[in-house]
Amino acid sequence: MTSEASVPAHDDDRAVARAGLTIGVLSMVAKLTAFVREAAIAAVYGRGPEVDAFFLALAVPVFLLALVAGSFQIALVPAYLARRRAAGEAAADALFAAGLGRMLLAVAVGTLVMAAAAPIYLPRLAPSFAPDTLALTADLLWIMTLFVVLGAGAVAWGGVLNARRRVALPAIAPAFTPLVMAVLLLVARDRLGVSALAWGAVLGTAIEAALVGGALRRLGGRLMPALTAPDLAPLLGRWGPILLANLLLYGAGMLDQMMAALLGPGAASAIGYGAKLVLAGLHVATLAIGVAVLPAYSDQAAAGNETALRHRLRRHLAIVVGLSVPAVVAAWLLAEPVIRVLYQRGAFGPDDTALVADVLAAYAVQLPAYAATVVLVRAAAVLGLGRSLAMAAVANLALTVALNAGFMALWGVVGIALATTPAFLATALVLYVAVIRTPAVGRR
Repeated sequence: MTSEASVPAHDDDRAVARAGLTIGVLSMVAKLTAFVREAAIAAVYGRGPEVDAFFLALAVPVFLLALVAGSFQIALVPAYLARRRAAGEAAADALFAAGLGRMLLAVAVGTLVMAAAAPIYLPRLAPSFAPDTLALTADLLWIMTLFVVLGAGAVAWGGVLNARRRVALPAIAPAFTPLVMAVLLLVARDRLGVSALAWGAVLGTAIEAALVGGALRRLGGRLMPALTAPDLAPLLGRWGPILLANLLLYGAGMLDQMMAALLGPGAASAIGYGAKLVLAGLHVATLAIGVAVLPAYSDQAAAGNETALRHRLRRHLAIVVGLSVPAVVAAWLLAEPVIRVLYQRGAFGPDDTALVADVLAAYAVQLPAYAATVVLVRAAAVLGLGRSLAMAAVANLALTVALNAGFMALWGVVGIALATTPAFLATALVLYVAVIRTPAVGRR
């Protein structure tokens, strides 16, 4: 059995760094295509009610996809590697297939509830929206149900590729979705209106799923779900707590979008434009590290090297926080010229540029705390610290709501962006104490 003692830490860290660099570069290329989409939206609609409807309709399914499928992927990697170490690749694939069936069922039920219940919750989420804007949002949500189901399959298959250390394709494949959305908007907006973006999301995600699924198939992996498998407990036992942890990473953005809708027309669009740029341009490196460290942490935990895992975690935290500070400075310096170059044309004017630049700069301040949280969530998941993840998620959401309410009263939509920093800083501290001081529990 390979152990930490037999593989020098610096050599294994170089492998993590190479994987992280690969993921980071390819993810950046993929995220750059999102700028194309946002620029197309800005030129056609500016910050009008159609964009408010689209961004709110996009936020709900993206949140559901990240919450259910994203948490499944994080839970899958350590469970898959542990099963492969104990019983071989066929047994690991059987575990994945059975888990995939349960995840897709959860996603399908969630998407149907999301769309069917829209007339009930949308007026409460966005009371400032006009009735026709609410109706448009509900229509877009029905289209987006297909996007969520297709995306869930792509995320799950990408998780198996990551576990097998095939990280490049899952990182670059998401580039197709925003490109298809932008193209369909430009060529079919007269016929489809803003719903061209929703149909573009469906088509682009279908291409992504075909690419990732095809790669896994060529490696001999299983694509189709299964109803049964021996001992799903190692996967399901991790999935629940990590699902709560994903509330921590994605729930805040969902709440920001919803609470911005309370501020009146254009506010949700400002959050959408500003947050998208931060997530695309600044979070890529930290998310790349998160994907890269998960298999490495999982291997160490499966081998019983939890002390070495914690030492490595400290090094990774120092690296990601150190790298993120210059990124914050760059965001503050470049926010306005970047927004002007990307968006200021057509219906998007100078006042829109100034507001969205302020939102972007305010969001960027959270990056060091967010980067640390990304890594800490992975470590806590591998160590089986489900209770700590749940507590951190609850604390993060409560802080986000409270700070958003206070800050938006003082600084409007920019205050919502500023509130993310103290919320994630507190969350990172809670998780750090739990990971460093708490003995691992529930690891299988």
